[in-house]
Amino acid sequence: MHIPDGLISDPLQLGIYTVIYIILLAILLNKYRKNHTEKDIPVIALFAAAILIVQLVEIPLPVPACVHISLITVMALYDLEAAPLVYTIVTIAQSFLGEGGISTLGMNLLNLAILAPIFAYYIYKFIQSYDKNLALFVSGFGTITLLGIIVSLEYAIAGTYPLMFGLTVITPIEMVVGVIEGLVTIVVMNALNKVKPELTPVLNE
Repeated sequence: MHIPDGLISDPLQLGIYTVIYIILLAILLNKYRKNHTEKDIPVIALFAAAILIVQLVEIPLPVPACVHISLITVMALYDLEAAPLVYTIVTIAQSFLGEGGISTLGMNLLNLAILAPIFAYYIYKFIQSYDKNLALFVSGFGTITLLGIIVSLEYAIAGTYPLMFGLTVITPIEMVVGVIEGLVTIVVMNALNKVKPELTPVLNE
């Protein structure tokens, strides 16, 4: 869920989110470099391209943000350490393609490249012992719903919308998108597991 230009204009707040994102990304990239080699780049590039294409298709819903399928759980479960890098590339590219905003880029990067993959991964891990398909659905649904709540809080902090508006309008709409995200996650992960099981290691644990 991207926050467009113009809805948050406080440069101090936007700067704080950017700084937090840079610090967290630096920490995560340091860990990424320890566990990856150049051989991982082609697969990561493929994920970035596929996710960018999928996210260009917007879901027409009445919410003050760009709404679409994100495939966050798919990427996070393949490689949690690579996910922030992939979504950084995707989110920056989207900001120049009319998805999200330039001024809100730091905020969007924090939400989508850092927080979302972490949510997706650990929600799945928490539920996977019960049922993997259920875990996939809840991970996709829960991640999008949590992003709706976070964006609602960010709008409230910025004075753009009251918190209750975010929680009663934005978040429920995101929950609808989350249902779609959850179902798509199940379909994509199971399809990948049949064709390329090495891309779905968590389903084969």
